[in-house]
Amino acid sequence: MGLEFGHDLGLRRALRGLPLSPLVTGYRHLLAQQQALGLRHIGDALVERGRVLRVLDGLFEEGAGRRWQHIGPDRLRRMGALRGEAYRPFLARLETVQLQDPAALRRILLYQLVELLQAHPRHSDTRTAVSLGVCPTEAAALVRAAAACHHLTDEQRRAAEELEDAWDSGKVRRAALLVALLPAGGGGDALLRRRFADIDARVEEADNALDAAREAEQSGDARAAEDGFLKAARLASDCPRARLALVRLHRPAGHGSAGPGAVLTTRHMPEAVAVSLHPSPLTANATPDRHVVRLTRVPGAPAGIAEIPGASSAVGWVDRDPPLGQEVRYAVFPLRDGLVDGPPVVSDVLLVAPDVSALRSTTGPGRIDAAWTEPSGALDVRVVLEGPDGPVDGIEVRPGALTATGLNVGTYVLRVHCRYRSPDATVVESAGTDRHITVNPWPTPVHRLDATVGRGSVQFSWSGGQNADVRLVSWPADPPEPGTELTHDPATPWPAPLSWEAVADGLAPPPGSVTRVSALAVLGPHAVAGPGLLVECPPAVAGARVERVAGGRARITFDWPAETGQVMATVEQDGANSSHRVTRSTYVREGLYVDVPPSAFTVALSAAPRTTDAVVVPAPGSATAVPAEISVSYRIVPGPRRRLRRGPALLRVALSCAGEAPDRLPEFVLVARAGGGRAPIRPLDHTDGTTLLRLDGGALSVGRPVELPVPTDLRPPYVLRGFLLGDGAADVRLDEPSPPTLVVR
Repeated sequence: MGLEFGHDLGLRRALRGLPLSPLVTGYRHLLAQQQALGLRHIGDALVERGRVLRVLDGLFEEGAGRRWQHIGPDRLRRMGALRGEAYRPFLARLETVQLQDPAALRRILLYQLVELLQAHPRHSDTRTAVSLGVCPTEAAALVRAAAACHHLTDEQRRAAEELEDAWDSGKVRRAALLVALLPAGGGGDALLRRRFADIDARVEEADNALDAAREAEQSGDARAAEDGFLKAARLASDCPRARLALVRLHRPAGHGSAGPGAVLTTRHMPEAVAVSLHPSPLTANATPDRHVVRLTRVPGAPAGIAEIPGASSAVGWVDRDPPLGQEVRYAVFPLRDGLVDGPPVVSDVLLVAPDVSALRSTTGPGRIDAAWTEPSGALDVRVVLEGPDGPVDGIEVRPGALTATGLNVGTYVLRVHCRYRSPDATVVESAGTDRHITVNPWPTPVHRLDATVGRGSVQFSWSGGQNADVRLVSWPADPPEPGTELTHDPATPWPAPLSWEAVADGLAPPPGSVTRVSALAVLGPHAVAGPGLLVECPPAVAGARVERVAGGRARITFDWPAETGQVMATVEQDGANSSHRVTRSTYVREGLYVDVPPSAFTVALSAAPRTTDAVVVPAPGSATAVPAEISVSYRIVPGPRRRLRRGPALLRVALSCAGEAPDRLPEFVLVARAGGGRAPIRPLDHTDGTTLLRLDGGALSVGRPVELPVPTDLRPPYVLRGFLLGDGAADVRLDEPSPPTLVVR
């Protein structure tokens, strides 16, 4: 066995020189899988832990008894089952690579081992190669060969790893550029040198085809020129001159390989351009391979060409990064086995200037509000609003929105243009997006809402709403703020007008209700929310009774209303009011007494309101009228003295009244009760004794007492007492004298 790479090592001519490129299609993807698994090189996945590899005479793994086992597809499948689920996709990919090229795995492994050795600080130490899993008997030779091999820069290594992808996909021009970055002649790598030769030959053949096609074009033979450029494009699928020439020679109306009548159309999308081929390239069974490119017009220079990635769909292709503010054309090339297979279908020139999207508008009283979404690459927008009388000035334009006020009723056209910077530093505009907007008449809003309270009713008045149907409504939830503009929506209709009963002096709210009443100005399908008032009608107080008691007071009794914490009694007399509140516990314990004047008064009872800022409407029928205080007083006046004896006693009856006396007064009755030898007992009522006198109420008048002699038929001792009988007796107070003055002995 030789000692140096470059000689015949192992089997005759088994390996001459180290590889400078893996020369495997899809190597960068394979490398990404390897790094994701944390492997130093592919050999770590090919052998069990602790075993070593031989790489000189082929790819072998050390087995039991120092027997060497060749690593082939069967071994890769067994390792896939042994390693587990995470390794299976990677090992399956290695198996595919080896089936395509039996020498590829050893070539990849040597390429990676050389890279690791050259980058290691102890690259000249044999133990470094052994630590990478190389058999100790081959480690020294591999270290010496790696030291003598070309040291590739990062750029050269990337070129070496991408070279086979470019060649395999027919991108010969790209492959030629990568070759120029690598060491001349393949750097001792015979397989790489042969690939260089293949690329040079293909480049020369493509150049010859281009030259012949240009000569045919100059001579006026368009068909021969097209055939020549097609040949050059097939030889080098990434040749920009061939593709540009095919676009230049294209015939309209789709007379190319797409078939008669084929047309390529373009349209703007938000931040993109959609490209569609008509009729669609989709068929019932398969989608023909197509290649789409974008050609950009560059002033004073050849047109730029860029591939549009992504497969076709039902709508065609989408260019997601078009050059804004520039003119472009798109071309669709048919492909066969990845190579251009015919003349392209070419679109018309398109100025890449997308319009705004999602243009929307709302209207209000003499106002238009609009909003849109601008493309991210636009400089700004230019907005034009035209109405019945021509363009509208004074529009307030903000980023992505505008507001126009003071407009008359009528139809307007809103047009929004996007502006872009072109390559020659000028500004270009998009075609513009239009929207027709109608400004309808709106109602005048209600500015103020007032309420006048009556007994059991409330009367509303307002200002504003001159041209509107003003409705008093109660919103089911929180009412909108005053001035809120509303448009009729069947899904969420406005609330119906208040259903309160109409009475002579307004509307009667239900007792016990608390209602937020709002004004709504309506005109056709539009409305404006107005101010509101909180109206509360506490529940009625039933069973009210008022009676005067001694000391200028009155006792008030009633049935306590349910779910009420306090009741308020309002005493009204001579235009003045006084209010008295009582809680349920106090009423039950002490009752309700109020100071009252002797004149007539009215007591109104109502449950105390539950809210502090409401318009309170007293419930109807809750007032009790109490007439002026009327009193009848009587006295027993001793008779005049006549010599040694007195004459008969006199009964003096007087009438007093704080106001005008009523027409009808109760009858006064004087009753006597004899003692029967014992101390006389005062009569309890007008039947408890003997009736001595009766005085008709009509005989009484204010300021004119009536005197009557007391009969002397009874034998003393006895007790006198007066009573009031008949209609109105309960409304007249009887002032009685001191009881001792009524005892006759």
